[in-house]
Amino acid sequence: MERTRGHRRRKLSVAAGVGVGGGEDRLSALPDDVLVHILLKLRDAPVAARTSVLARRWRRVWALLPELHFPVGTDPDRIRAALTAHDAPALRHLFVAGIEVTPEIAAAWLPIAVRRLSGVLHFKNTGAMNEATAGERGTLKLPCFEKATKVVLDLHSIGLTLPPSGVFTRLTDLELVRIHLHGPCSLSDVVSSSRCPSLRRLSVCSVRGLDNFTIQSESLLQLELRNLHTLQQLSIVALSLQKLKVFLCFTDPLNQSQPVANISAPQLVTLDWRGAYDPRSVLFGEMPNLQQLTTNPLCAYGGDTVSARNHHSLMLSQHFHHISKLILILFYLPVHGNERFLMEEMTKLPNITVLGLFVLACGHSFGASSFHVLKMSSGIRQLTLQLVTRRDSKVCQPGCICAEPSNWETEDLVLPCLKEVAINGLRGTEHELALVKRLFKWATMLERVTVSFHDSISESNDEEFRQLLLSFSRPAICMKFSHGGGSLSFD
Repeated sequence: MERTRGHRRRKLSVAAGVGVGGGEDRLSALPDDVLVHILLKLRDAPVAARTSVLARRWRRVWALLPELHFPVGTDPDRIRAALTAHDAPALRHLFVAGIEVTPEIAAAWLPIAVRRLSGVLHFKNTGAMNEATAGERGTLKLPCFEKATKVVLDLHSIGLTLPPSGVFTRLTDLELVRIHLHGPCSLSDVVSSSRCPSLRRLSVCSVRGLDNFTIQSESLLQLELRNLHTLQQLSIVALSLQKLKVFLCFTDPLNQSQPVANISAPQLVTLDWRGAYDPRSVLFGEMPNLQQLTTNPLCAYGGDTVSARNHHSLMLSQHFHHISKLILILFYLPVHGNERFLMEEMTKLPNITVLGLFVLACGHSFGASSFHVLKMSSGIRQLTLQLVTRRDSKVCQPGCICAEPSNWETEDLVLPCLKEVAINGLRGTEHELALVKRLFKWATMLERVTVSFHDSISESNDEEFRQLLLSFSRPAICMKFSHGGGSLSFD
């Protein structure tokens, strides 16, 4: 055993340039900042601390690291001891990963981190606990990080109590993921300007215990709210806000009350609202700078229930009369035989110059629905057609409703302003090629087309499809091809 330990020590010494058996120790002669730079490459605080056994010169070098990374499996006592011994002028990045960490374990080192940290804290907890079990394991009291610039907490549904007092003076970025909030202090109190005067980016994802959320911020630029299913009331007053994303919120099936939202963001540039919308209860103030809008997916076929959902999405797009870019998502539900074509219920779209059309067709023909959307936006100058493919997609059966109405294959459509088209995720199916061929005819002033093939296309098929697409084109159109369009997500 002693011989093995000695062998390991000699290997460490040689790797670090430390002399063995009286040899010259050239590495230890380097300045502290150079040694610190070397240890930072390890990206592992416990490993960096072990270099203290190499020589007396190395005993305190690891304590000068401005970044500490504690990977999964690090003993919490070591985290606490390392933070206590930390002697750098500033700790600019602290990363801690754990498995099924309890609030008691995290509370052992978190207060020490508050005193040391002057940069980024990233705490990620993972494990097999379900939400109910995690909520029963107690609540973590979050201290006020007065000097931190960014805090990312992914707690795997651990309960969290926010600090009732204190100001996050330097905090610019806050991300809360998979957390169960407990009172008495609310998230609304913490993130508003009075306690987060420098906050610029806020992301809240899969957080429970957040039924009402109000934020009043003069500094906030980006706000993202995702998977807040129980959210029922939302109020935003953010004079500098430029980007807002609300995704899968207001969706609690146990609460049938109408969601209420009031958004005042006069500087907003990008709005992605994929949550419940009713103009009687979801109110948007004046947004004269709005340039891009994304709405809930539209189903091309369906019954009365699906039609009602489509109607609410269309009302949101029609709320804005002039925007630069509109992103529409066309979704095809499984066909059971009693559906009808719903796209004709779209009678108006905002005046736009750029259209992003994301199509999740699930093997169906999407020519009729795409034709109708283009007819409603005939003044566009740029078009992005993103073909999103699911692994379980199947080719529809003969006689499927998706073949109707079929007039799009023969009816004339002129897109006189369309000059640039990007097609991503092309697989070369019959349905895809039929639409692309018609698109070349509709866009009479087309100048540039870029096609990104799906990753599944082989090299031999790649060349075949290139030649076929070139046969659809005209000499004046510049065509470019590439691979890698199969993995783009639209959420």
